Amino acid sequence: MKITELQMLEGQIGFYWGIIAGALASYVFIMFFTDWQWYFKLFSTIGEIGILGTLGLGLYQLIKARRNYLDAQAEMKKISAESAEVVKSYTG
Repeated sequence: MKITELQMLEGQIGFYWGIIAGALASYVFIMFFTDWQWYFKLFSTIGEIGILGTLGLGLYQLIKARRNYLDAQAEMKKISAESAEVVKSYTG
């Protein structure tokens, strides 16, 4: 079974959403269920912002790549249909 480019992009998008959910869950756990000092929680918050920012940008790029891929496929189908009409008009 061959995995298409679209399936790979959608799998990566799902993977990123899973990582984001895990990062948020760990942050909530640290903030509300640990007895760390306030400065540990502050540094954890700073790190969490960096992690979520990086993952958010990566997710945005993947969603954009998926959209571009779908647009390119639609354009290729349109060109294929147009070229088929041109060939049909020449052959009779």
